[in-house]
Amino acid sequence: MNSNATLPSNGTPDGSQAAATIYLVSRSINRLSEGRRLASAVVSTCEPDTSKAVRGIHPDIIELSPPEGKERIGIGQVREVIRSAQFAPVQSKCKVCLIANAEALTVEAANALLKILEEPPRGLQFILLAEHPSDLLPTIVSRSRLIRMPIASIPQLTARLIDASYAPPQADWIARLMLRDGELDALLAAPVDVRQSLANTAAELANADIRATMEAALSGTPILRRQALLTFLTRMATCDAELLTVGIRLLASQTREVIATFLHDSLAVAFDLIRFGSRSDSLSDPLAAQVRQAMGMDRLHEFCFALDDAHRSLAVYGPVEGILLSLFLTSEGETHGS
Repeated sequence: MNSNATLPSNGTPDGSQAAATIYLVSRSINRLSEGRRLASAVVSTCEPDTSKAVRGIHPDIIELSPPEGKERIGIGQVREVIRSAQFAPVQSKCKVCLIANAEALTVEAANALLKILEEPPRGLQFILLAEHPSDLLPTIVSRSRLIRMPIASIPQLTARLIDASYAPPQADWIARLMLRDGELDALLAAPVDVRQSLANTAAELANADIRATMEAALSGTPILRRQALLTFLTRMATCDAELLTVGIRLLASQTREVIATFLHDSLAVAFDLIRFGSRSDSLSDPLAAQVRQAMGMDRLHEFCFALDDAHRSLAVYGPVEGILLSLFLTSEGETHGS
């Protein structure tokens, strides 16, 4: 892949449009709950619709799962999706077919799905969750966007943090951070006031130059690191000239391992904003609110695609500055879909 090239909205590696996105998830997560959150970000723009989506009752989300008493998804179910796609969405701009356990498709059902993806109905998007690409037909994978989701076991982490005296909202917020080795133990051993930490980091980053923000984003302090990554997202969304010049050079001067970690952490933050919406606002997290307002859900999705592209390009030793420039321009809305 040419690291200086960019992909159209929801495109595949060959530059064509994709009606499906495959999310590669860990074995420990609740796939149906996670899939509903992802689908809600596509069809919902207000809290009532989001609530319907996460409860599995949104009229524009078609959930494809094995019938009761069976382990596989049959071809008849896929054909029913085709019939449903003939009708206009009820409440949203499009319909979403959610397949939370894509490995459960029979061979016949998978081939029927492939035919849909070759000539997708207008206004129908597919969200598939799987653990490994090898569990799916290679031709389905090749016609889909592939996103590796950085998801930890949030309920277990939350429970441990609550046991360490954190209030439930703060425990849930910390559990969603991308914690590195030793960071969770430190937070358990010496609980912090999350609200105060957010206020302190907001003040610290408010007037920070790009070098200081970069150092914070690469730091070993998880709350500061997350807020610095949010600051980067805000700068990207506002076409910050310093980021596109000095910022790219500073990040490109790091080792590939450090850059890969930066991309991975950025993807985790972006997914957190998509999956949990305004829930983090209950902790007075103004930076998160700024990013959602500046980028919106559509651009956050685009940015996640671009981050995954950048991560894969970096892994095959593409030119670092070109990879980062393509990524940062995408976040400004100047590439995907243009």
